[in-house]
Amino acid sequence: MTTNVVAVRQVSKFAVPFLGLLAAVQGSGPNIASTALVGASRSLDMVGSTQALAASMQTLAVAATVITTGLLADRLGRRRVLMTALLVGVVGNLIVAAAPTSSIYMLGMIVTGIGLGAVYGCSFAYMKAVVAPNNLAGALGVYAAVTMFATVILTFVGGSLSGIDWRVSFLLIPVIGSVCFVLVPIILPKQNRITGTTLDLAGQLLLALGIVSFLYSVSQFAQSLTSPKTLVPLIAGLVLIGAFFVWESRYDGHFYPVSLFRSPVFLAALCAGFVYNFGTAVAFLQVTNLWQYVNGLKTSEVSIWQLPMMISGIFSALVIGRLMAKGLSNRYAIVIGGVSTTAGFLLLALFHNSKGFLGYLPGLILGGAGVVICAVPFGNLILREAPARYFGPVSSSRTTVGQFFYTIGFSIATVLIDRMTHTGIVNRLEAAGVPANQLATGLDAVSVYASKSTAPTTSLGQQALADAVTSYGNSFAITMLVAGGVIALVTAAGFFLLRNGEGKPQTVATSEAAATNT
Repeated sequence: MTTNVVAVRQVSKFAVPFLGLLAAVQGSGPNIASTALVGASRSLDMVGSTQALAASMQTLAVAATVITTGLLADRLGRRRVLMTALLVGVVGNLIVAAAPTSSIYMLGMIVTGIGLGAVYGCSFAYMKAVVAPNNLAGALGVYAAVTMFATVILTFVGGSLSGIDWRVSFLLIPVIGSVCFVLVPIILPKQNRITGTTLDLAGQLLLALGIVSFLYSVSQFAQSLTSPKTLVPLIAGLVLIGAFFVWESRYDGHFYPVSLFRSPVFLAALCAGFVYNFGTAVAFLQVTNLWQYVNGLKTSEVSIWQLPMMISGIFSALVIGRLMAKGLSNRYAIVIGGVSTTAGFLLLALFHNSKGFLGYLPGLILGGAGVVICAVPFGNLILREAPARYFGPVSSSRTTVGQFFYTIGFSIATVLIDRMTHTGIVNRLEAAGVPANQLATGLDAVSVYASKSTAPTTSLGQQALADAVTSYGNSFAITMLVAGGVIALVTAAGFFLLRNGEGKPQTVATSEAAATNT
């Protein structure tokens, strides 16, 4: 048996970029589905709750199953599971492309989420098998940069294909996935199976059900915070997740070491992950809405205005990876990323009324760079802390935790902006002397404009829309300030948690000799 360090010397130089591409296959999947959803909804007669469920089905499947597929990768061999996952992702997309009904569409999304979630989990876990420990941070910078770049390209191509027909856009992942399937055994080494753990079906079931229930509830926040449709799954999810922690802490055959949540280093990794995922959701999605609703940009123009955030993220990943390879600690990488993100949010809040692109540019650059900087220590610390016996589940939990933070960031920011905008419109209309029985008419005009881009023709509707623009901008600014404050606190917590150092990395899982790559 050859240790991983020996295998690293013989592994393909394309391994890290290729793993980044594999991660991008999963990252672009939900983006392409989101772009194609309008056409799919019309074709398959999706309305209301069905459309909302279809939009979240793939990400729910990823979050609920990725830890389980990480466990399977340990037990069955990571390369074998990765190749199988690629095929599952291909099949899932083909089911979606051929779906005659909304139920078959959602089935395809579930299959896609299971497959592509496993692809992402395996690609991230493979980093420890193809990179020497002292080069891991630098390699993770390259991994993050390639993932971002490839995600942008695949999302753009998928979006362009959806302009032809929404079904055509779901053929992109099958093509890319099939090519990657062929390249996996050529580029990546085999890894020895990790045995000795049980499947712990009870623990897996508690976790999967808890995740799905909790994330579904959070996705409903924008609709209502108090309805049974939100509260029941929220409470059920929290109870199930709590039961999972109790079960795993007491059951000797547990499949996930929940004791990690008492480790300062692992908790610091979660802080970095919060800045990365929560910050991305708040900044990227809400600034896009601001430009569409307030600045009146078209979708194509929004894509161009987003480029500085993406480019700065790609560049910062490479720079922070190189700096960490030269000795910069994870602790100070978190601080750099958190401070940059907070500053970016502050600038976006201050210049939210800008009519031109240049006013947003400093905030976009700092915010885009900051969140991605934190992605590197997030991954690095999790790989350092993952015990060899539980390597697959722990490394894959990065995806689940990230999905938690991302969904929470998106939902809470949306709720804050919507509620404050609604209140602002009502207050302004009342101050202008609009009778209480006409307020609903003005609000309806704003809703029609937001959903269909149809400008109101009545004077009341036009006044309400003007008030909405002002209120939305102010609400966006307040949300950015709140989110920036939260990120600053989480950054400080990460810095504090690592005050005694980062500890000794867990042992590296072994791999077969790289000669087996071919």
